[in-house]
Amino acid sequence: MANTVTLSARDLSLLRLLSWTPATATLLLRASTSFEGEPFTDERRLRERLQALNATGLVRSWSTAHAGGGLQKYYKLTPLGFERFYGPEAQKPLRAFFAEISPALFEHTLKLAEVIVETVRACHAGRVKIQHVFRENELTFTVGSDQVQPDCFFRLEFGGKPFNVAFELDQGTESLDSNAENSIRTKLRIYDAYQETLLSDWNASEKTWERPRFRLAFLTPSIDRVHHILSLAARMTCNGRRRLVFAATQDSFLADPDPIRSPICLDHEGHWQSLVDLYPQSIHHKEPVRLKPFMADANSIW
Repeated sequence: MANTVTLSARDLSLLRLLSWTPATATLLLRASTSFEGEPFTDERRLRERLQALNATGLVRSWSTAHAGGGLQKYYKLTPLGFERFYGPEAQKPLRAFFAEISPALFEHTLKLAEVIVETVRACHAGRVKIQHVFRENELTFTVGSDQVQPDCFFRLEFGGKPFNVAFELDQGTESLDSNAENSIRTKLRIYDAYQETLLSDWNASEKTWERPRFRLAFLTPSIDRVHHILSLAARMTCNGRRRLVFAATQDSFLADPDPIRSPICLDHEGHWQSLVDLYPQSIHHKEPVRLKPFMADANSIW
């Protein structure tokens, strides 16, 4: 039965988004402005379509407690839904991708879903082309024996220029200044070393391919956390002139109508930056910020 259902272009856009992240109906409705065809006009019509896709085995839902009280549903692709969108030969994600979200990961996963939806929506509105999305735990940066996996990674194109953005969603619970595997210090060290390795290889090859650089965006709970991460990044980088690490609060990213092209992020020198900027050397009309000095014991600053 599921193999005979007719999918519209809008349905395929919905399946594509769910191949990147689970999402609630509220998030899917917001994302639908980027879908091919007409966006859903209201949540009721969207839920009806989700129910139909659920009945055909392409989508599955779970209920969970809502912060404001009551229950809400979130939706994921099934293996059949993934196959229907990408084809039977495509390599499927790990089994956990299709399973119910673990309670320990629920807050992080749904907050990341908000970030992904806002990025997709803003790219569509700003005519920024999404060339590829790597979902959580799909992409690994390796330097020697060290590895780091961004929470998600977008390869974008704007004005004929590529932009690569790795997102790290910081919940304020990870250690800042330690050598633990998941500490901010460790992540910054590996990301900086990885970028240095890529650029060294590119220079050694006499620049025969596209300059391999990316931007690392930390989205954090508070402006204090932004300052401490960037102050630590300034101490960790091997090239102070390189603009690798950007940071912004989660609220500012999610509230901005164009969080991809607006200068809502700070860099390690306190200058305002946008994730997609055709003229990165131009000066934004926002006064630079003097970052607070890094505090070694600020491990859980909110």
